[in-house]
Amino acid sequence: MWEFLTRQLAVNNPEIGDRLKALGFPVSAADRDRVFDLLEEWTYLANKILVIDDYHFTSAQELDFLLEKLVRRRINGLHVLILSRTSPAINVQELKLKGYCHQLESSLFDLSRDEIKEYFRLFSRNISENMAKQVEKMTDGWITAVHLICQNFLKTGRLEAGLGLHELIDITVMSQFTGKEKSLLMSLAILDSFTLPQAEYITDNKAAADMIQKLNRDSSFIRFDERSEKYTMHSIFTGYLRGLLKTEADQALVLQLYQRSGEWQIAHGYMLNGLRLLLKAKAYDLILKEFEQPDITRKITRMLDPAVKDIVNLFEQIPLEVKYRHPIGYITFADFYLARVDLKKGARLLAEIEAYYEQDSLTLPDMKRQIAGEIELVKSFIHFNNLRQIHACCSRAHKLLDGRSRIANPDMIFTYGCPNTLFLYHREAGDLLILVEFAEQNYSCYEEISGGCGKGFEALFRAEYCLESSDLDQAELHAYKAIYQADTLDQVTVIICASFALARISAARGKFGEAKGLLDELAVRVLESNSPIFLDALDLCYGYLGGITNDPLSFAPWLKKGVMKQDIKFYHGLGFNYLVHARYLLLEGNYLKLEALCSELHRIFSPFNNLIGHLQAYILDAIAKNQLYGQEKAEEALNSALALGRADGLILPFAEYGQYIDVILSNIASRGKKDAYLERLLKAVFQYRSNLEAAGKHEEAAFRLTEREMEILKLMLEGQQNKEIASKLFIAEVTVKKAISSIYRKLGVSSRAAAVRKTMELKLI
Repeated sequence: MWEFLTRQLAVNNPEIGDRLKALGFPVSAADRDRVFDLLEEWTYLANKILVIDDYHFTSAQELDFLLEKLVRRRINGLHVLILSRTSPAINVQELKLKGYCHQLESSLFDLSRDEIKEYFRLFSRNISENMAKQVEKMTDGWITAVHLICQNFLKTGRLEAGLGLHELIDITVMSQFTGKEKSLLMSLAILDSFTLPQAEYITDNKAAADMIQKLNRDSSFIRFDERSEKYTMHSIFTGYLRGLLKTEADQALVLQLYQRSGEWQIAHGYMLNGLRLLLKAKAYDLILKEFEQPDITRKITRMLDPAVKDIVNLFEQIPLEVKYRHPIGYITFADFYLARVDLKKGARLLAEIEAYYEQDSLTLPDMKRQIAGEIELVKSFIHFNNLRQIHACCSRAHKLLDGRSRIANPDMIFTYGCPNTLFLYHREAGDLLILVEFAEQNYSCYEEISGGCGKGFEALFRAEYCLESSDLDQAELHAYKAIYQADTLDQVTVIICASFALARISAARGKFGEAKGLLDELAVRVLESNSPIFLDALDLCYGYLGGITNDPLSFAPWLKKGVMKQDIKFYHGLGFNYLVHARYLLLEGNYLKLEALCSELHRIFSPFNNLIGHLQAYILDAIAKNQLYGQEKAEEALNSALALGRADGLILPFAEYGQYIDVILSNIASRGKKDAYLERLLKAVFQYRSNLEAAGKHEEAAFRLTEREMEILKLMLEGQQNKEIASKLFIAEVTVKKAISSIYRKLGVSSRAAAVRKTMELKLI
C-alpha cells in the first residue's frame, strides 16, 4: 500500500514521493513525524486532496493507526478522502465530534428510482416506473450494478432478475472480448495497476500494449492515468477476473505470471513486493538468489519493523532444502536475523547452518571454505561490542576468504545508528586506552574483508577517547582525519560520529553557535541520504547537544516524549536514545521522572555493559537526587560515576553536566586528600559552567537569525524552492540547505511549513 501511495505521489511531486518511499512506512513516532512534515511541506502553499479508493481491500491496522494520527495532526491544506465499502477501524465517532472528519453514508450515493430512469435515458432508453422499481430492487441503487443491468438491457431488451454481479459481467462485458483479450485481462488481474512495458514483460506478450490500448477505448472497466501512465481495472472487474484465474487458468501459467511480476518489481526498486510475488510463484530459488546479490545489505538494513517481520515470515515458508542450496543467501539471512530480530535465535540459526555444511559431503571444498569464512564473519556480530572477540572471528574469516567477503560490504550500518562508538564498545573499566590501541592495530582486517565498511573508524575511536579525556586538540585532529578517510568511501555513519565529536569539542571550548553550525552542515548530508537510521542519529546529535547547551528546542518530538520502543532499527544503540531523553527531562526539571529513568537506564545498559552510559546515568541520578533528597544521597550516586570515570581518566562527561554538579563535586573534593584527577575534573566543570553563563540564555537567542537566513526565510515564505533561492541570491544550493537547517534549529521546527507557520506567529517578517 505504501509503495503504491508513494508512486502516485511521485507523479504529483517527484521529490516528495521519492523521499517518502525512501523513508518507508512509518511505524515509529520519529518516522511518523518525518512523514507528516513531508506531507505538510507538500500542502502548505496549496490545498491537496489525497483520495484513497477501495480502502476496504487494505486490512492493515498500521494503516488505520497512521491515518488517524494524520487526521489528528490537522495538516493545513491536506484533505483525505477515504472511499470504502466497510467502515475503517478508525475512531470515526470521536473524530466527528471534534470536527476532524465528516462521514458520508453509502445511502447518499444510492441511485433513487428517478435517477435510475435518468441513467437509462443517458443511453437513449426510456423505462417505465415499474421497470425502474424492478431495477432498484435488483441493485439497491448501486450504480455499478445499475450500469451492468443497463448494458444487458441494451443488448437483450429485457430486465433479467436473479442475475448475480459476476453473471452480469460475463454477459455484458466479457462477451465483447476475444479469447486472447480475455486471457490477457486474466493475466493482468494479479496486479493493482500496470504500465504497458510492465504488461508486456509479465505476460511475455509483445502485442499486449496494442491490445490494452484497444481494451481501454472499448471498456469502461479499464481506465488510464495520463500522469502516471498506468492502467487500472475496476476493483469489481479485477475480482471477477481473479476468480476466473483460479478456476479456468493453467496454474503453471499463474505461477509464471507471479514470478515475472516479482522479477519486474525487484528490478524497479520494489524489493519487498517482488519477494512476496516470488513467494506466491513458489520461486524459492529466486528469493535466495536475491539474498546473494551484492547490494542486498543496503536494501535490508534500511527496512523498518513491518518489513523485517515480512522477510522473516517469508523465509519461514521456504523449504529447508532450498535454503541449503543457496548457502550465501541463507547465511545473509542469518546475519540479517542477528542484527535486526534476535541475537540468541540468530546465533542458533547460524550454528544449525554451520553444522549442516560441516557434515555435508556433496559441497565442494572451495565452497565449504567460503561458507566457513562467511559464517566466521557473521559470528563476529554475535560478539557485538567485544572488539577482541570480533577481531578473532574476523581474522579467521580473513584467512578462509582470502581477504574478501561476499556478505560484508561498505553499505553495512557500521555504528548501528548510534552517533558515539565509544558508547557502544567501551565495556571494561580501566581498559579504554588499551582498547583504542587494539582497534588502531587490528581494525584494518575487518575493513579489508568488507571492502571498506567503517573506513576511518580507528581515527574516530581515538578522537572520541581524546574527547572524553578532554584532550580537545588531539580529539579535533583525529575527528577530521576520520571524516576525510570516511569520505573516500561514503561512510556516512563514521562521518556522523566524527561530526558529533567535533560539535562537542566546539561546545567544550564555549563555541556553542559553532557547535550547532557543525551539526547544521552534517544535516545537509544526512537529509540527502534520506535514511531513517541516519536521520534518527542526527536527531540524537541535536538532542545531546541541546542537553549540554540548555537548548530544549534542539530535541526532536520523539526524544522529548521518550517513545522509543518501536523506534529502534538496531537494538545495539537503544541505550543512547534513552540517555538523550534523560537530558531532556533534566532540562525540563522533571526530577522524579529522571530518577525513575536512571534505574531503568542501568538495566538497559547491562546487556552490553555500556560503561559510558552507566557513568552518565550515575551523574543524572546524582543531579535528580540532589534536587529531591539533598546532597548526601547525590554524593553516593556521583561517587559511583567518579569510580568509573577515574579508571579511564574521563573528564568531559562530568564537565558537560558542570552547572548541576559543581557544588556536589567541590564538597567531595574538599573532604579528601589532594587528588589530581578531581582537580582536573573541577577545572573542566567550572570552565564549562562559565562558558554557558557567558553565552547567556539560549532560549532568548533561539530566534536570532542572521541577515542571510532572514533573506532565505523570506523567499521560503514566497514558496521558492532551494534551487530558485540559490539562483536569486547568487549562492550555491548547498549554502541554502545549510542555512535552512540553521533556520529550522533556531525556530525549533523540522519542516518548511512549520518554519513558515512559526515565522508568521512570531511576526519575524
